[in-house]
Amino acid sequence: MSDIMYPVSFGHLMNHILTEYATHNRVYNVERMHTTGTDQRLSLFGRNLENPLGPAAGPHTQLAQNLVAAYVGGSRFLELKTVQIMFGEELGIPRPCIYSKDEAYNVEWSSEYHCHAAADEYIKAWFAIKLISKEWGIGDPDGFIFIMSVGYNLAGIQSKDVDSYMESLRAARTKPVWKECEEWALANVHQFKHVTEEYIRNIDDNICQGITLSTMHGCPAGEIESICTYLLKEKHLNLYLKCNPTLLGYDRVRELLDQAEFGYIDFDAHQFEVDLSFKEAVPMIERLLTIAEEEGLVFGVKLTNTFPVSIHEKELPGEQMYMSGKSLLPLSIGVAQLLSETFGERLPMSYSGGADAKNIAALFRTGIWPITVCTTLLQGLGYNQLDNLAKLVEAEDYDTAKVIKAPEIKAFAEAMGAAPTYKKSAAAKKKREEQPGFPTAHDKNHECRVVCGTCVRVCPNRTNECITVDGKKLIIHIDESCNECGNCACHCVQPCFPYKDKLTYFIDEERLLASDNDGFYIQGKECGYRFQGATGRTAIDALPEVLKGVVEAFIKELPYYIYDTH
Repeated sequence: MSDIMYPVSFGHLMNHILTEYATHNRVYNVERMHTTGTDQRLSLFGRNLENPLGPAAGPHTQLAQNLVAAYVGGSRFLELKTVQIMFGEELGIPRPCIYSKDEAYNVEWSSEYHCHAAADEYIKAWFAIKLISKEWGIGDPDGFIFIMSVGYNLAGIQSKDVDSYMESLRAARTKPVWKECEEWALANVHQFKHVTEEYIRNIDDNICQGITLSTMHGCPAGEIESICTYLLKEKHLNLYLKCNPTLLGYDRVRELLDQAEFGYIDFDAHQFEVDLSFKEAVPMIERLLTIAEEEGLVFGVKLTNTFPVSIHEKELPGEQMYMSGKSLLPLSIGVAQLLSETFGERLPMSYSGGADAKNIAALFRTGIWPITVCTTLLQGLGYNQLDNLAKLVEAEDYDTAKVIKAPEIKAFAEAMGAAPTYKKSAAAKKKREEQPGFPTAHDKNHECRVVCGTCVRVCPNRTNECITVDGKKLIIHIDESCNECGNCACHCVQPCFPYKDKLTYFIDEERLLASDNDGFYIQGKECGYRFQGATGRTAIDALPEVLKGVVEAFIKELPYYIYDTH
């Protein structure tokens, strides 16, 4: 099916990275490649961290290529997408599943891959980043951190599959995919100037020393504490517990959203009755801090989880969606203020909830870090924003941000409540009034009226490309890694659904036939296609003239996508 993501081998991943870099001076369309600009280091889980910025567990951390793109952009703290015992079709994820025009909403909630396949993706990404960081000198090969994320109940986390996942990322050398990575690197060491056989054989396979726990809304306090205790005492993992905005209580959440001009966001009071309460959270956190200290581990909180809200304007399919981004910011900071006033410096805080260029430096100065982002990467420049975000953080004095500062968090919360910067803008309100929900009508022409490239930049999975055919720009969709999240359609100015309407490159005939898109696949000097009502397979030279030009340009400009699957 065209909404299924297909993993690529490590060899194909590296060929793509190295060829695109050599040809276009970019990696997965990340043109603003970041070189660490500071000698400062933070220490976390016994590892060095060049900066505390990275993608949150979500659409930017599901595939190996996501993580590579995030790293070259400037991320040094990468939170892997949440895994659980369910995967694939049994998740029941509707399509589209992301809507991010201003604040963001989603109806997806964990990795679509089985635990074992997810682990393979993360191992490939780790190995690839180790190679390119050493080769290109864009960062310290030991200056970045991967952190796992798991959910959603104790039985699932203790299951054989999830347990195997956690263990494989602590001793990755035991996995066949590690051998695949190592063998490719050794066989291709001649392609590198600064990577040696010795370096390859000594790449650290202890990928993750920490984990983020995500639980479902309504998970009982006792269940949450049992999972945390298990992860700390039995698995001996540094742990961040992802907290829900509901800790603030219904009235405070309503007040903060209204204050920020998000009064139209509607939510159910019932979730505040079943979620972990602040009264329950405080003694639980005290007990978990004690356990972590006894085990010589870090225990902290991740602020915050997404927030369930009602679907009224057909933003996405269904009746309920998860809110994030700009509207989550005041709630996340509100929870940070509440917890910091209670625990002070004793409770480390990781962050995700509307961080962007306007606030990331101020957030860091409060002592809240690592800081993970998602919504801002689904908008505008996409991954190309990471370079600026990294520079903003790296310009700060790391020493001043090493502990939580409750007064600074309070001051930031108060300033945010008064500043227009953090409110729903008049322009955004107008756009919402004009089109309150996900686009319905769309232009199905494979050519754009104006090729702006937005769909290339905002795709979390890097599945849209721009080529030049007879001097004219053209968008090509890449089927292989697309899960039809719909984010490119949200931001198309035409409007168009790039993942549906643009000519699509398929890896083979089987995948073309599984899709309704017009497009093509390439095998040797032949090309199979579906185009303007016609289907066939022929020599490239014998293709319909328009399609021939597209295929020839694709081969010339994007050769790293083409490999024989047979």
